[in-house]
Amino acid sequence: MRCQCVCPLSPPFTGAHRSAILRLAGGKMKSIPRTTCLGLLALSALGHTAENLTPYRAPSLPDGHADMQGIWKNSNLTPLERPPGITQWTITEADAAKLKAQYLDGTGGPNQPDDPGRALEDRNIEPIRGELRSSQIIDPQDGKIPWKEGFKEKLTALRRGALTAFDNPEQRSAIERCLSSNGAPPMQPNLDGNIYQFVQTPATTVIVSEFVHDARIVRMNGTHSPAAITSWLGDSIGWWEKDTLVVETKYFSPNSGIRLNARHLFFVSPETVVIERFRRVADHELNYVFTVSDPTFYTRSWTGETHLLRSNARMFECACHEGNYSLRNVLEAARAQDAKDHTP
Repeated sequence: MRCQCVCPLSPPFTGAHRSAILRLAGGKMKSIPRTTCLGLLALSALGHTAENLTPYRAPSLPDGHADMQGIWKNSNLTPLERPPGITQWTITEADAAKLKAQYLDGTGGPNQPDDPGRALEDRNIEPIRGELRSSQIIDPQDGKIPWKEGFKEKLTALRRGALTAFDNPEQRSAIERCLSSNGAPPMQPNLDGNIYQFVQTPATTVIVSEFVHDARIVRMNGTHSPAAITSWLGDSIGWWEKDTLVVETKYFSPNSGIRLNARHLFFVSPETVVIERFRRVADHELNYVFTVSDPTFYTRSWTGETHLLRSNARMFECACHEGNYSLRNVLEAARAQDAKDHTP
């Protein structure tokens, strides 16, 4: 049996198969036996498999290390912890759509813009290493932060306080007060402003966050500052393990101990150690793995995995304090509600 062209558009051949065999046949339409078509198709498949198995090699800087410089966005909507009602690690596209809908929570919900004409970043549950996941946390396997028993009631109180504590500005979260950013490790996205710039020299790597324009300085092959010196971003040193940038951060300020937003809650302290691993796995993607350890809060260390994607966006000034009229409005609204509640 002979083909009428390179190969027929019938099982097991498709249009893509015809194109592949046409290339192997020298680009000429000719009559080829069906068995030859199958052989050429097998060779084409082997070639594609070998091509796909070739590991990605990141471009190098003059010092030989992987080039991670440029603008990246942390837009993955995958929650830090696995939501209630989900037991599996990998999820379907339908599951991912439900999680996104729960995050947005309908018009006027907590993650919807209230300003006319303002739109939030278009974010989705993004595949990590080809998988849609229910949580960033990959260890423990249940996708949950391994809290010590004594902190579970405190977590509930903190979440409740985020919705009810309006007596003074100090009761509001640091991020509402323009005091903290999403640049402190482990880096977690906000509603918007999730752009980062990486700058590398042989002695220093700098990670700049657009939100609150924090610049985290990583001293390469350095030693930590004295433990008595704490800061909101912590003290970061780094080193290379082949093409993986490893960053260790310690000595977080007690004033920045609560990491709270609408999607996650965890603690850091001067005793917390965060290990981050950045690896460029494609021209447009940095794989990002982080491990958090602190025996004060957690029964064991916990590890998460997500990614940063290359962005063509420009970084802009984050004039957070100048534009933070919402904090005043929140407190004024609370005083108006107090007056209403006490009206006979």
